[in-house]
Amino acid sequence: MERFINSFITGKCEDVLKEFPENSIDLIVTSPPYADQRFYGTDESRIHPDDYVEWFLPKAIEFKRVLKETGSFILNINDKVVEGKQHLYVFELVLKLVKEIGFNFVRDYIWFNPSTPPNIFSTGKYGRTKKSHEYCFWFSKGDTWTFNLDPIRKPYSHDMLKFLQGRGKGDRKYNSRPSTHSFDCEKVWPDNGGSDPGSVIKLDYIDYIDDPGSVIEIGNTSSNDSFIKMCKAKGIAHPARFPEKLVEFFILSGSNENDIVLDPFCGSGTTAVSAHRHKRRWIGIDANKDYCELAYDRMKLEFPDEYEQMRLI
Repeated sequence: MERFINSFITGKCEDVLKEFPENSIDLIVTSPPYADQRFYGTDESRIHPDDYVEWFLPKAIEFKRVLKETGSFILNINDKVVEGKQHLYVFELVLKLVKEIGFNFVRDYIWFNPSTPPNIFSTGKYGRTKKSHEYCFWFSKGDTWTFNLDPIRKPYSHDMLKFLQGRGKGDRKYNSRPSTHSFDCEKVWPDNGGSDPGSVIKLDYIDYIDDPGSVIEIGNTSSNDSFIKMCKAKGIAHPARFPEKLVEFFILSGSNENDIVLDPFCGSGTTAVSAHRHKRRWIGIDANKDYCELAYDRMKLEFPDEYEQMRLI
């Protein structure tokens, strides 16, 4: 595997991965081309929703083969309205990945993008609101998988800090919740380093600022960061790019330092950037050579003192 580590590889992922040994990858995080939506510069662009599952499954077979027994596969994907109806290919794919390929379904996450711009559905005449969320499905290869809670905890609130120090007021009868749950304020509560994940994760480009959980709120609004400025200077318009904070959540929780993180549809290299930033080894694959070169240039920009250790294959 060493010849592939910290490299961007041009080729179709199902072909490239055949050169990888079994049980060699710790975590796969990827956002493949969405059905029939954008042109990605290859013959795999604009896959019709009716054909999407058949197109994806051969790739998924290789994903499962190369994953370690404790490895996970994170799939960021979105669906599409076809002839006035929301197509079911995303849910059909999830079922196939579990029932045919043999992945375990760990958790479904929702990425809510509050900065989703108005679109044709915003008029209301199509009988539905605009869609402001995408899916992030977590699959595992085996019955146990790497999961780290501490890196994704949120800081304790001011009120919770009082309970950690045994300075709460009153007994249980004064501290019941609408759910009827009550707790003892007089005891010293264990300090776990932050709150447990709840139902919402609210992220920005600096800190985790709210309750982590299964709904991830993050605006995809990085129009002025250094990478976008570089693309503009080169006259390059990348058609799809997911936020680094979204990738970071899964890399921190689903892998450990020095693990190997793979993105088989690496695009602009967001997964590689986040993996490298958090001391993971990484591999990016994309069928479009231009995207691999763009991702490599991005690594030069992000890590000017380290990019000589990285390669284009």
